[in-house]
Amino acid sequence: MRKVFFLLNACVFMVSLLVSCKKETPPDDNDIDITTSHGVFIVNEGNFQWSNASVTYYNFSNNDYKEDIFKDVNNRPLGDVAQSVRIHNGKAYIVVNNSNKIEIVNLSDFASCGVISGLVSPRYFLPVDASKAYVSDLYSNNISIIDLNNNTITGTIPCHGSTEEMLLTDTLVVVTNTRTDKVYFINTITDDITDSIQVGFASNSLHLDKNGRLWVMCAGDVSNSINASLYRIDVAQKLVEQTFQLSTPLNIWDKMGMNLGKDTIYYMCNGIYRMPVSAAALPGEVFIPQGSSIFHGLAVNPVNNTLFVADAVDYVQKGKVNYYSSGGTLLGSINTGIIPVDFYFY
Repeated sequence: MRKVFFLLNACVFMVSLLVSCKKETPPDDNDIDITTSHGVFIVNEGNFQWSNASVTYYNFSNNDYKEDIFKDVNNRPLGDVAQSVRIHNGKAYIVVNNSNKIEIVNLSDFASCGVISGLVSPRYFLPVDASKAYVSDLYSNNISIIDLNNNTITGTIPCHGSTEEMLLTDTLVVVTNTRTDKVYFINTITDDITDSIQVGFASNSLHLDKNGRLWVMCAGDVSNSINASLYRIDVAQKLVEQTFQLSTPLNIWDKMGMNLGKDTIYYMCNGIYRMPVSAAALPGEVFIPQGSSIFHGLAVNPVNNTLFVADAVDYVQKGKVNYYSSGGTLLGSINTGIIPVDFYFY
């Protein structure tokens, strides 16, 4: 579905060259410090089959940033359709979906130090201990098991459908799936799926709140008129405590975030909504209206609770990220690569 969408974007790419966008801040062409400051990595998908995916890095201490730090440092493109990034053991693991790989770079200088290849259509990378990680996948009907000592695939965990975000809690990993109505539980010792819970169709995003409850966002399905939904789950009891039905289906990139105190969730639904984890009903008013923007991702800065919202603009030209105070006031914007989608605060 997404590949067809991005192919259409590529067809109008030349037209987009005639369109200009306002730059709130000029790019910094100098070296940028990513070792001693608080910053954020922003993953930009790029146009499908154009191999122009990128990672933007923004330094909060001095507002310096680079729009394509991987290419600047390594003198080669990142690849085709970047999806997500995760930091582990002093390295950044950048998942490049349509290039079937994960690029590994040292955080000290963002220089390439390895590649995990042989993946089908990777989505998210989750370390489960010092030497092992799981990788979810769009098409393979499996979760890949990665040996982090030699960056190779050592096995797979069968899971029919399209696995998406994952979350580690104790010795269990919870896995979302955008082609089923379940979330799955993997025992990280045996690398087996041991249980599942029925939720809404197309689960794609999940967080643990301050009470240890698992929140799951489900996108629904436009073609079958299945609306999106939110679930609050008692993980220990494997029990759904509360269900919140949204009024429309969503896209699989319409995600959910949680604040530093883990008492408030934010979710995308043609705008950004804010809801306490103790709420008994969905909020009645939008927190941040979408307006003419195309919201394509969100995250909460764990240091100061500022809310970061990715704007894909038109899916063809370079995008931007707007960031807001916890009260919803627009604080500023960051220029990015094409189609910003994922964040990792560092």
